[in-house]
Amino acid sequence: MKWIMIWQAVMLFVAICVSTLLWSSSAIWSTVLGGICYLIPTLLALLTLSAVKKISALLPATFIMVELSKILIICLMMLLVYVCYSAVNWFAFLIGLMLVSQAGLFTLRKRLLL
Repeated sequence: MKWIMIWQAVMLFVAICVSTLLWSSSAIWSTVLGGICYLIPTLLALLTLSAVKKISALLPATFIMVELSKILIICLMMLLVYVCYSAVNWFAFLIGLMLVSQAGLFTLRKRLLL
């Protein structure tokens, strides 16, 4: 499970580098905020699941609740960005959010390589 956090951090760094080359400083912050909106709930989900993995009877219900909570936290963080940061570049925000959210594909690297 730690690999997904590593790949998400790498993809956030890639998104920041791309936005640095293409856009202004507000877009860089928008990319960072977009990535953070997915990275923090994933970290909380990872910590919760690792704490509960010793109690195997609670694991399925905990997994469902963690994923629902993760979606809710992501939506609330996006709303917080919308309310608090008026200079957000939504394209850069979504680039950061999408790259970090799809970083899980790199954890399947053995299956994706031919």
